[in-house]
Amino acid sequence: MQDDLATLIRNTAAQVRARDFTWAVGISAGAGVVIFLVRYFKILPELPDWQVPIFTFVVFLAALTVRYRFSSGRVWAEPVQRVVEAEIAGREAELSSLRLARGVAQALPEPLFIVGADGVIELANPAAEEFLGAAAVEGRHLAAALRAPTVFDATEAVARTKNSQTVEFTTSSGVERTCRAFIAPLEGAGGDPRVLIYIRDLTTERRLEQMRADFIASASHELRTPLASLIGFLETLRGPAKSDEEARERFLGIMQGQAERMQRLVADLMSLSRIELNEHVPPSKVVDLRDIARDVIESHAPILEQSGAIVDFESDGSGSFEMLGERDEIFQAIQNLIDNAVKYGGEPALVKVRVGRGPAPTLADDGEVSHRAGDSAGQVAARRLVGVDDLLFVQVRDFGPGIERGDLPRLTERFYRVNVERSRRTGGTGLGLAIVKHIVSRHKGGLQIESRLAAGTAFTCYFRAHALRAGGSAAA
Repeated sequence: MQDDLATLIRNTAAQVRARDFTWAVGISAGAGVVIFLVRYFKILPELPDWQVPIFTFVVFLAALTVRYRFSSGRVWAEPVQRVVEAEIAGREAELSSLRLARGVAQALPEPLFIVGADGVIELANPAAEEFLGAAAVEGRHLAAALRAPTVFDATEAVARTKNSQTVEFTTSSGVERTCRAFIAPLEGAGGDPRVLIYIRDLTTERRLEQMRADFIASASHELRTPLASLIGFLETLRGPAKSDEEARERFLGIMQGQAERMQRLVADLMSLSRIELNEHVPPSKVVDLRDIARDVIESHAPILEQSGAIVDFESDGSGSFEMLGERDEIFQAIQNLIDNAVKYGGEPALVKVRVGRGPAPTLADDGEVSHRAGDSAGQVAARRLVGVDDLLFVQVRDFGPGIERGDLPRLTERFYRVNVERSRRTGGTGLGLAIVKHIVSRHKGGLQIESRLAAGTAFTCYFRAHALRAGGSAAA
């Protein structure tokens, strides 16, 4: 198009010059004829010799005026104008296509990047910014924005070889995510090489596969004992105790207890599996931590009264206790912590539930040494890039016998029990604290366990407040 435009301009200019030359010759000849006729027929008085050039110049200017008045050069610019308009229309169509392509990229639910030959991100859709957990990533280097060396190496290889690649990688910021990146070459304006990176999150699929494997393994392991017990009692009832009414009633009671235990176990396994499946998806609803804690205590008042447990609720300070979270999951976490405190907090149990902002009270506040495991308020604040005062906490403390130091780090493991017999006697499945840990992890919070022998145990969940105080970061 540019070569055609240059040729047309050259040809048009040559035609204009030839036309102007023809007009100049014609005007000069016409002026000469006029002067000849004027002098020959003596139309005007005889002019002195010095006036003849002036008269000739005036006639020449008059002829030029007529020429440019009735024969402008715009007709010669029309071909050039048409080519220029066609070029502009083509560029506008190209820009419209680019805007459409960018709009499609912005609407995609999966992360998409376009990277230049120098590795700088030229385009990142909203899903990509959400994936990275950062805003305004365009203009940053890919290696600095996406901490995935395999993707960066593959991007360089695609830019060099022009061959598409597909790589899998994991991200370790917060909750681990498994992803697959499709990397393909693009040709930009002027032939500049660019690379398209399209990322698909495989975390849900991988977690679903792992969830199935864990569920089968856990169910087969934990259900083996109660099933064996049920089968044994059934064989006894159909055999030696067939006519023994007293034994039948006693065995049926034991069988009912085992069946209820299996029911609780399956329910906890399903609940844990659902939480693990969505653990990489951050919550988006605004909930009030203080209101949830109150609702848990009020909804369990009849059960707590029946067990004789005393639950004291305390809220530190006033103001907003809002956070981004799933209400049912936060409810379940606090409920599990209260149930755990009631079971192991003595008979009758005294449980203290406290909700506040900033660092939670510790068992060491009275000067005695206590043992801790998990995340402190400072660690959670540093991980979330906020101040300690921008954290909310809910703490459930009992005043029971406490837990040995070596057991603290393992309390959130599946099926781990400090006292197996007591756990089974009280109906525990060994999954309650594991569920709490995964709920807190999904909310990008922290769980701290503190205990002292003969002084009780405190479980503290930290979350980022939704309404930050002055000077707090606005990062999600």
